[in-house]
Amino acid sequence: MASKVVLVVDEDDDVRAEIRACLANRQISCREAATARDELRSALEEPPDLILVDLVLPDQSGLGLCRIVRESPVLAATPIIVLTSRASEIDRVLAFESGVDDFLAKPFYPPELGARVSAVLRGFAAHSEDPAAGSPASTAIQLDPRTGRVIADGRRVELTPRERELLSALIAQAGRVVRRGQLIDRLQAGREPRSERAIDAHIKSIRRKLGAARDCIETVRGVGYRFVDPQEKNGSAELATWSEDAFAARIPR
Repeated sequence: MASKVVLVVDEDDDVRAEIRACLANRQISCREAATARDELRSALEEPPDLILVDLVLPDQSGLGLCRIVRESPVLAATPIIVLTSRASEIDRVLAFESGVDDFLAKPFYPPELGARVSAVLRGFAAHSEDPAAGSPASTAIQLDPRTGRVIADGRRVELTPRERELLSALIAQAGRVVRRGQLIDRLQAGREPRSERAIDAHIKSIRRKLGAARDCIETVRGVGYRFVDPQEKNGSAELATWSEDAFAARIPR
C-alpha cells in the first residue's frame, strides 16, 4: 500500500521539523509549507492524504484556508487537522464549523499527534472503502453493494469485480475527487501491484459499458476521478474550472 503523505502548514521551521520527526516514526511522510499560498500550490499540484494546519499563518488565517480547501473540488475530501496555540473554545468551534476533522493544541505531545493523525487517516480510508457510505440515489446509475448488481439508465450492466470495486469507490465519494492513488490502494489490497495506467484502463472500460450514463464519471486532470449525478453536473462542471490561481487570488498578498 502506498505510504501516506501529510502536508504540514506552519510558519515555524522548528515545529515543522518536530512534526516531521513524529510522523516519520509511523512511516508517514511530510511535505511542508510556511504559508497558505504555498500550501495551496503544493496541495493542488499533488493532493496530500491529510493537511495539518496552524490557525496563525503569515498571509491568511488558518480558518480561511480550511474553508478554501473545503470549497475545492480537488481537495474537498482531504482530511484536515488543526494544530495551534490558539485553542480557546471559540477557536475550536469555528475550526469544526470550517470543516476540520480534528483539533489539537500546542504545545503538543508527539505520540498523541501521531495517534490522532493515524486515526483520522484510518477513518477516512474506512469511509472511502465502504460501498454504502455516502452512496447517492443516482437516477442514472445504481449499484447494490450486497449483490454487486449495477443498473445504468434502467438496464443491467455487467462489470468485472475490479470494475465494480472502482465504481463503488467513486459512488461512495460522490461529488468528491477520488485520487488515482486511493483507487490503486483499493484494487491493490492483497493482489499484484497496480498502476495509474491500469486504473485509467479500468475507468475507460467502465465508461464504455455504462453507455449513455458514462458522463457520471468525470476526469479531474492530473488528480483522479469524480462521480457526479446528472442532476448535479452543471454545478460540478463550474467547480471543476477552479484552479490554483483562483484560490490564490483569495489570499491577501
